[in-house]
Amino acid sequence: MKRIISLLALTLTLFVSTSSAKGLVAYQGEIDFGYALGVGKESSGRASLHTIQGISIGKYLSTGFGTGFDYHHNFDDSSEVVVPMYLNIKGYLPTGKSICPYLSCDVGAGIGVTDTLDNDCGLYIAPAVGFVWKILKVQVGYNLQNLNNIDLGKLSMSSVQLKVGFVF
Repeated sequence: MKRIISLLALTLTLFVSTSSAKGLVAYQGEIDFGYALGVGKESSGRASLHTIQGISIGKYLSTGFGTGFDYHHNFDDSSEVVVPMYLNIKGYLPTGKSICPYLSCDVGAGIGVTDTLDNDCGLYIAPAVGFVWKILKVQVGYNLQNLNNIDLGKLSMSSVQLKVGFVF
């Protein structure tokens, strides 16, 4: 996993260094608030607050590094906090209108914060579709977070997510 993230970061760095000479690169920041409804056998709902700090490359591509807090909760009063760290890539569809649809994918890993989780939780992946209107962004997607619970072992938590945020 670390090799994949390192390779993606190197590729991004090379692409940015060649694109910045043409003036196509600009800073792009995002902040998202969301909720994900757990699906599957090992599921929990989760509230999230994430930020992505990165760059836009031309009008149709952006990428950056993201992190945040995911508060996993069950209805039996158990809860965990995970800090995902990921690479985000977005491809914007050329519509020529004020609403700009996009496809997005987050790939990385999570760090367990609460006592019931191991620090290294494992794979985090979140493909999504959404749109940006002025500075407002809305997206719907799928979220997979592997957790390493000290009592229960390895868990694979799947959910359907809805996020609302701002692009600046």
